Amino acid sequence: MHFIQNTKASKWLGWVGTPPYLLAFGLIVIIFDPCLRLAYLLLGYNAHQTGIHWMNRLLYGALWLNACRISWNRHPKALQIPASPNDALKSRTTRIFVANHQSLNDIPPLIWKLRSFNIVLVSKAELSRGIPSVSYNFKAGGVIAVQRKNPHQSLEAMRKLGKRIAASQESILYFPEGTRSRNGQAATFRSGGLEQVMQSNHHIELVPIAIRDSWKLAQWKFMPIPFGQTIRFDVLPSIFSTEALAQCNGDIGQCARLLIQSAQDAISQQLSLKIS
Repeated sequence: MHFIQNTKASKWLGWVGTPPYLLAFGLIVIIFDPCLRLAYLLLGYNAHQTGIHWMNRLLYGALWLNACRISWNRHPKALQIPASPNDALKSRTTRIFVANHQSLNDIPPLIWKLRSFNIVLVSKAELSRGIPSVSYNFKAGGVIAVQRKNPHQSLEAMRKLGKRIAASQESILYFPEGTRSRNGQAATFRSGGLEQVMQSNHHIELVPIAIRDSWKLAQWKFMPIPFGQTIRFDVLPSIFSTEALAQCNGDIGQCARLLIQSAQDAISQQLSLKIS
């Protein structure tokens, strides 16, 4: 597999594996769309969320049709993922999972792997229209839609999310770059969204997740998808707001900037490591 990833064979074999993968992807989201609607209407939010988890598990697994592989790795001091439902919900701090963003293929593995944490996804508003299953999840599944070209709307959405999280046992999955990387290099993480969430949640556990090589799946705009590509997810040690708040004398804005910079530094350092 390592040989394939480093030769032109990856591209040529991709023409074999890409059509069945794209077909499977399309069928999964089309078939799940009426199923998710019925689950929500007849059984409610929790049943819908279970459907979302399994849809993302299938989307995650569909990459195997192109011999792509997901590698999960956890730092010894990092949060245990996946966790049992009791362990996931017993924390009194607000958990925010932050990751660098490289492609849409980042999302299904994260949704599946973090399912025990009652994840609320923050995603771009463009996905809230016209995509089977995915767009309906914005309406019924509580996904937070942010308009990247409208900072006021984005910050207001995050402020409302902060209030929602303060009254629930949900966690947040958030890509603070604001857009996906085209070359694997993490862009600057923005702190405005975190600052808005922290207005209602002072006790934050920030869980950095470094994503490596997901961008390569889209390097030829999915025509084809490289054959045999490995995507690596590294769960890094949590960053807590307690010390940062004390260091910043309670200034929420300064604390949010310090926390998000610490998360970016941890992810960037992880991405800079040479992985054999």
